[in-house]
Amino acid sequence: MERAKVAYTKQATTYDEQIRILRNRNVVISDEAKAKEYLADIGYYRLGFYIYPFEKTYPLLDFRRNHIVCPGTKIEDVVWLYYFDLDLRNILNRYLSRIEVAIRTTIIYELSNKYVADPTWFVNPSVVSSQFINDFPVKAYQSIKKKPTIKRHHLKYLGQYAPAWKTLEYMTLGNLEVLYDSLVLDIDKRIISTHFGEPATATFKTYLSAIREVRNACAHGNVLLGMTLASGIRTGVACPSFPDHTQQTFHGAMRVIDYLMKMVSVNRANDMWKEIYEAMRLLYSKSPMLQPLIESQTGIILPVNTAQEVSFFQKIVNSIKKFF
Repeated sequence: MERAKVAYTKQATTYDEQIRILRNRNVVISDEAKAKEYLADIGYYRLGFYIYPFEKTYPLLDFRRNHIVCPGTKIEDVVWLYYFDLDLRNILNRYLSRIEVAIRTTIIYELSNKYVADPTWFVNPSVVSSQFINDFPVKAYQSIKKKPTIKRHHLKYLGQYAPAWKTLEYMTLGNLEVLYDSLVLDIDKRIISTHFGEPATATFKTYLSAIREVRNACAHGNVLLGMTLASGIRTGVACPSFPDHTQQTFHGAMRVIDYLMKMVSVNRANDMWKEIYEAMRLLYSKSPMLQPLIESQTGIILPVNTAQEVSFFQKIVNSIKKFF
């Protein structure tokens, strides 16, 4: 039974009112002028996403939530958590771009060479589903055909679509995920998935969904910490098991990102982790109380020293070599 709706009565508040609300919720604010700078820079509503983990009732979102934070929570702790989440988004966005390019390149190369006689195989009903073909003009090509490269192609050549190696270059990660899922032959899907070390095509589809959701969160400034994926990740090479039901969490997504990044380039994966660890060390140096929260939300445990990082990376290298 649906809960009865009520009228929305909240109104916009001034910075002074916002500070008063925060103090009533036990947030420690020692410098009001600086607090107003934070609120002007970040925004009261957005900052609320980062106050949430400090609440005594966290992670409750129902009638039991009272917004009162744990004793000693300073507004600076909240702001540092915000900037860590921002740093994490920026780091992951760069490396997810590498993964996306690798997936795109693999699909273009493998299927364009398999269907070499048909440069527009992505709208061939023997290769992809009729639903994808019907949706493609509006859901994908409408924006793709506005690209200068595609415009020049159509000025020079006949045909409704540019070839795969031009068209797929401008598909979004979401478009590529749908294209992969729409391939008629499982063997075509397996060509792509096995390139990344995952023989189960349905499992690889969940990898694509996970990285697409995290990529979108990074691109649109959504909160990474505590995010829940729309669909779960299947067990497979990247995640042989899921402790504590993490298959639909950011923790699970990070395991997929880690795995795929290492399949693309172990060196670049090492660089990614070094950047993440550096951001974590900076955060913990400012607010040590945040370490348990970050570890529980991300599953990332900061190594004690660089030697442990190198050892961890070497284990991954050896496991990949053993796999192949």
